Amino acid sequence: MRTFTRFIAFAIAVASVAGASSGALAGGKPLSCYRQVVVPAEYRTVHETVLVRPASSRVVEHPPVYRTVTERVVLQPERISYRKIAPIYDTRARQVLVRPASVGWEYRTIKGEQVLCKVQHPPLYRTVHEQVLLKPGGQVAVTVPAIYGTRQRQVLMQPGRRQVVTIPAEYRTVARTVKVSEARTVWQPVALGGQCR
Repeated sequence: MRTFTRFIAFAIAVASVAGASSGALAGGKPLSCYRQVVVPAEYRTVHETVLVRPASSRVVEHPPVYRTVTERVVLQPERISYRKIAPIYDTRARQVLVRPASVGWEYRTIKGEQVLCKVQHPPLYRTVHEQVLLKPGGQVAVTVPAIYGTRQRQVLMQPGRRQVVTIPAEYRTVARTVKVSEARTVWQPVALGGQCR
């Protein structure tokens, strides 16, 4: 197309020069005619991907995870205590000799007459009560069992950690108009329906 346009321009230039040098050739039978036509600039819509937001990263803090557990604890350990036992007594009676058997002389009155008699005295006893030890006192070891209770405490299930989260870049497709060719003037053939003047 460009070659043809150059050819037309060259031909017009030659014809102009020829017409200027000789007016006798004007008015001949036209073989072909051309006119100048302005071809507008040509545009095209293109789609391209543009970066809206670049890739980035952020740190997410995960706190530690705890759990409450209940456990049995010793409030007071087992121990040995000693208890006193009082002695055990019993009251018993027994005969105590107050005076042994003896022979003595004593006056007595027999039929109104006082006589001296030899008299035998039996032993004299008296009943006395006394405490008898049946079981001596002492100490007895007594086991006091341990006392238990419960308490709650926190148990670490998962330690705290840091996690780096990557946020991908964000893109968007946009349309824009680009110029494909500039506006230009071309020679366009004209149909020879009549005479060219």
